Amino acid sequence: MGKELFLTHWLGRNDEYRLPPKMLFGFNTIEKSGEVAEEIAKNKDVIVITDKALYDLGLIEGLINSLKAHGFKIDVYAPDAIEPTLDQVHKVIEEASKKDYGLIIGIGGGSSLDRAKMAACFAGRDEKIDDYLAPSTKPLPPSKPKMLIPTTSGTGSEVSNTAVVIVPEKYVGTAKTWITGDPVLAEYALIDPALMLKLPPRVTANTGFDALSHCAEGVISKQANPFSDALALQGIKLMAENIRAAYHEGENLEARWNMAMSAALGGIVISFPWVAGPATLGHAASEGISPKYNVPHGAACGVLLPYVYWFNFSSDYAQRKLALIAQAMGVDTSYMSTEEAAEAAIEATFDLMEDVDMPTDLKSYGMKKEDIPTVAKYILERSEKMYSMSAFNPRKATQENLEEFFEVAYEGREALEKRLSKRYWK
Repeated sequence: MGKELFLTHWLGRNDEYRLPPKMLFGFNTIEKSGEVAEEIAKNKDVIVITDKALYDLGLIEGLINSLKAHGFKIDVYAPDAIEPTLDQVHKVIEEASKKDYGLIIGIGGGSSLDRAKMAACFAGRDEKIDDYLAPSTKPLPPSKPKMLIPTTSGTGSEVSNTAVVIVPEKYVGTAKTWITGDPVLAEYALIDPALMLKLPPRVTANTGFDALSHCAEGVISKQANPFSDALALQGIKLMAENIRAAYHEGENLEARWNMAMSAALGGIVISFPWVAGPATLGHAASEGISPKYNVPHGAACGVLLPYVYWFNFSSDYAQRKLALIAQAMGVDTSYMSTEEAAEAAIEATFDLMEDVDMPTDLKSYGMKKEDIPTVAKYILERSEKMYSMSAFNPRKATQENLEEFFEVAYEGREALEKRLSKRYWK
């Protein structure tokens, strides 16, 4: 980095470092949930927010038994396991307002954890969540104590400072908004990889690529710094080394432990304001395909990730960061140029997707080629309104280059490799 660039980029920066207050990580930590609850609860009334499938499978019994052993009185709220619409968020807040709960516990995937976060922030309060949804910047009210327990290795919601809400949107059907801030952080994140041993292979792959995308997009963010890179690159390494084993051998203890850690690292990284969400193209663009074609969020982020790398390939900064990603994924870059190493990150990501049977093109997910201009226009407008993407993504997005991005992603790996072979970008 030249002296002038250093002066303009770094001397005016003041990065705030904030981590979740407490985490308990390890196998069978669910058995200590009652002990943890004693530490943070305001009284003995607890509401557990989960989903119907987990409840029916008995996966919250360990939590319930531990809480009862410590004298807690427990109510359970278990709606269907779908992403939290605003109407559903209103219902969970209403449910959590029926008593003066001293602790709110979320257990499940990211949707259950996000419901618990929002319930904790707004239960029993006059303030309405509708007034705090992004792009609002109103400071959030204080939160009730909350414990978050993930059963997937993807969103990192257990340690992040954001909770997502799904709202109607005229172009793609639905869109994401959110609340974010310190009150959303859990007072305690309890992460037990044993809860993930029965996770189906497809969910393992999709959620794993969500975590990988959090970390990788955090690395290529223009605002990344060594602190976030250290966590994000380790998260990439853990996911790249373990997702294959977790997918093909679901009860591989080491793989599940490492994937759970990778997801948590990703959740921490996306909470840093200089990473912002992440606010790079991958997550922003996933909003254009996930709701419109009913693609799971992690799958949408995953299928777009190598194309996001390519989209930013004309940036020297992005190539340097992609070279680090390649190294984290286990590529020997010793004899490669920076450009070759950056290209290797794309190839390694494609290989990883194929090894866990994920499609590498958008047409496999039902995208229609004639939809591309509309989706690109939507992303271009929304990415600035909601994400301020130009402040974070290395390459500036335009209608033209976003259409090209989606066209190549529609065709798939071979089309991208052809572009790379010609060193082609506009």
